[in-house]
Amino acid sequence: MKKILLIFLCLCALEAKVVTNTTTKQASGEGSGLSREEAINNAIIEAIGKLNGVSINSIKKSINISTSTNESTNIKDTYSEQINKATKGSADSYEVDSVFEENGKYIANVTIYKTTTTKKYVAPGLKADSRRNISVFNVSHNKIQASLGATLQQKIITELLQSRKFNVLDRDSQGYYDMEKALIKSGDAMSDEVYKLKNVLVTDYILLFNISGLDGEQKKSNLTGKTKLQAEISIDYRVLLFATRQIKYSNTLIEKFTIKNGSLSEDEAIMQKIAHKISSDILNAIYPLKVAEVANEEAVFSQKLDMGESYECFSLGKAITDSYTKETTGHIETKSGNVEITRVTPKISYGKIIEGSIKNGDICRPLSNGGDNGYKVGRDPNYKVNEGGGVKLGW
Repeated sequence: MKKILLIFLCLCALEAKVVTNTTTKQASGEGSGLSREEAINNAIIEAIGKLNGVSINSIKKSINISTSTNESTNIKDTYSEQINKATKGSADSYEVDSVFEENGKYIANVTIYKTTTTKKYVAPGLKADSRRNISVFNVSHNKIQASLGATLQQKIITELLQSRKFNVLDRDSQGYYDMEKALIKSGDAMSDEVYKLKNVLVTDYILLFNISGLDGEQKKSNLTGKTKLQAEISIDYRVLLFATRQIKYSNTLIEKFTIKNGSLSEDEAIMQKIAHKISSDILNAIYPLKVAEVANEEAVFSQKLDMGESYECFSLGKAITDSYTKETTGHIETKSGNVEITRVTPKISYGKIIEGSIKNGDICRPLSNGGDNGYKVGRDPNYKVNEGGGVKLGW
């Protein structure tokens, strides 16, 4: 029962809601005058000046006009109205703390108050602040390649989402957003729904990919009479930094594959494989795989990986500085061991340590050709690993 209650409370915490926040500012002032009203006037003027740095002359003129009546209740009500008007809403009420007569004049102490109420829409789920924003675009040109690209785009988006490293932003469904905006503004929706507007995230990175080449050859088996298609696809992709329009990463993937029966599931599997390679390439460039924990002779990773995949891991040593630009380009890497992924959950992967002594924070990369690359001292990478996770490429 306790577990059910805990899950329910967690789900409630992730719900969307409009949060109302009310704050009250105050300032005190002291004033003197030949009459009680004049002393209060001058105290109010001093307090408002402290509260918001507003024009004293405009306040004084407005309040002096308001003291034309001798009825104390009307004086207070009119003061509050004129204060609000004179300060353009920067103060809305006051209290007289004390008034006393001394040496033929009155001395008053007042406190001015300004209450502000704001509302803010809080989106459901985890906060987006800890992740970088990315948008994915298919820029393939001809009809066939653009059609393949649409499928590939969806699968790349899925891969990036499952990595839990990015906020992946939608840029292809504007018409649907416009319909919802029109509904909010129509008057039929509840008033607080308007706070959902003006919360759109702007991208940090733009991923552009282009299916630049597609070739295939159909072959028929003399033995079975069945045909199969041997195909080759070339995909160019780049990552742009939106703020500066710099190209931060660029690569070309050339993939060969064989289509035996042309079924939908076979086509989907091929596109999934290509999307996985592109996404992994980008993730390894921005967020090299990092050991989150070592327990029971297993390396634990905070993302979903492929079962059976092997990785080589490296500990980070001395930082390397470019001789010309004086920028830190990365760290010397010393190989610490190999792991093989043996267990996977939607958010965590476990790798059996095959060899070496791997520790928390080691960087891991897929083994090329399924074997050791034959070196103990790794490449000098062009990135800097952040203590809190992730890697700074100057990105």
